[in-house]
Amino acid sequence: DAQGRIKNMMAERGWTEYRLAKESGLSHSTVTNMFKRNNAPTLPTLEAVCAAFGITLAQFFAETINQGKVKS
Repeated sequence: DAQGRIKNMMAERGWTEYRLAKESGLSHSTVTNMFKRNNAPTLPTLEAVCAAFGITLAQFFAETINQGKVKS
């Protein structure tokens, strides 16, 4: 769930949707629609979000997969 992962990363940093839009260079409406309308982010949108968070797409997806695994 990409939106959930992005929300978690925003919460970790104390970022609002507005702050994510500013940091990523995306329009505020793009960020808002991603959450309010449950629109899956496009690849260019995800790339911009990852750049704002200082991570790569590979890290984004690796951490998303790892969150779903049970730790022993």
